[in-house]
Amino acid sequence: MSAYSRAGRPDEVVRLFDSLPFPPTAPLYTTLISSLAASGRHSSAWEAFFKLLNSGIRLTASNCTALLKSQSADPLDSVYRSFEDMAEVGCAPDAAAYNCLISVLCDSQRVEEAWGVLDYMLEKGIYPTVRSYTVIMRGYCNQGRVLEAERLVDNMTQFGCPPDVVSYSVLIDGLCRLGEFGKVEKILGESEAKGWTPNAVTYTIYMSALCRMGLLDEAFRQAEIMQSRGVSMTAETVNILFDCLCRDSRFSDALCLLECSKGLHWDVDVFCYNTLMSRLCDVGGFAKVLKLLVDLVKKGIGPDMFSFTIAIRSLCGAGKFQVAKCLLDNKGIEYDAVAFNTLIHGLCMAGNLKGVLLTYMDMEYRNVSPNNFTIALIIDSYCKEQKFVGAINFLIKSSKERLVPDHFVRLTNWLAKAEGLGYVLILLRKIRSEGLVLDVCLFHSVVRIFCWHGYCKHRNFYEVSLILDSMLECLSSI
Repeated sequence: MSAYSRAGRPDEVVRLFDSLPFPPTAPLYTTLISSLAASGRHSSAWEAFFKLLNSGIRLTASNCTALLKSQSADPLDSVYRSFEDMAEVGCAPDAAAYNCLISVLCDSQRVEEAWGVLDYMLEKGIYPTVRSYTVIMRGYCNQGRVLEAERLVDNMTQFGCPPDVVSYSVLIDGLCRLGEFGKVEKILGESEAKGWTPNAVTYTIYMSALCRMGLLDEAFRQAEIMQSRGVSMTAETVNILFDCLCRDSRFSDALCLLECSKGLHWDVDVFCYNTLMSRLCDVGGFAKVLKLLVDLVKKGIGPDMFSFTIAIRSLCGAGKFQVAKCLLDNKGIEYDAVAFNTLIHGLCMAGNLKGVLLTYMDMEYRNVSPNNFTIALIIDSYCKEQKFVGAINFLIKSSKERLVPDHFVRLTNWLAKAEGLGYVLILLRKIRSEGLVLDVCLFHSVVRIFCWHGYCKHRNFYEVSLILDSMLECLSSI
């Protein structure tokens, strides 16, 4: 049901719901209501909601949120009438339901109206909770109105709802977005005096912001403070620090963090290794990349295709094409076009046309379909070696039933740059003889190419005219 709901197919959701071989649960009702509401079938969503009420199943916040989202653009009076309908069937909205409404309003940038809900709650004898004010504070922060969020935190105690760790974490998130780290430090420093204790989420929010600003040493200082307070680092926290070390090219520290993963209760996966390997590849550390690849195998984590592709890219950058080819020859890995393109690109940059063509042949032999980038690389390889006839033949052969405009423009640009106008005429003749379609847009692209290379004042302008006439013939034959 969830998959059909995400795909925007409410009829399938309804069909599955109606054919359930067991009594539906509250989460299933949530999926049904959400799907109907998202598709604009609000009356059906309400029918499903009242069916839930009559079923005797305990109402959850998710049920209310799913229904209220269908009314996020409605006037509040309409929502209040819906609440009265709920009360009439014996399910009067409680603080949790009102909090859901406040959340929906704040998500829709209607913070002022959310304040009106608090007044309405008091009229109904329902007292706002800490979450009521925290949601409004989040709405302020999302709008960049952090000063108002700060004032709200200061006033919550007067309202009888002292802010908790969630409230302060929301405020810290808002301050971090503005780079107000001094204020964050002050809030954390006063936490004990104000009766609350920062948790892992609080520190993760702060450290993530510090890392985004490049303040990595300060982020690690916060990690030490966090541990000194007895707060354990979560996997998300360690991942943030690790990613920041990689981006800051502090590879030794990143490797140390990997080695200490067990002590940190950090479940290191192949993605972490790939992140470090990719950064090492960017700075030419191919030997360390290969060591990490071996470590992946030794530790039983298991490298994936992306791991091998990074290693191939690293080896190509170091000119170790034979070793890269050996990795690509590993039949235990089902490589895709990206891996082959990585080696082809390296060989192309090195001017090794023979290696490019052999790799492409291996690609075809292993039934790996080339993509547009593959074709472009091979055209470049031919043209770099001035093998223009080979490039033309390859383009025609690879086009099969349809000529890719970008490939035609790419090859024409190479030919114009090398003053090979005769080759352009050969290319056009072959296009006509193979019955390939030349799009009218290509005419404008070719004219621009000739202008870029100064052919408008060229002594061989007669040949340019022949090319344009030949293109017009291709267009007229469509």
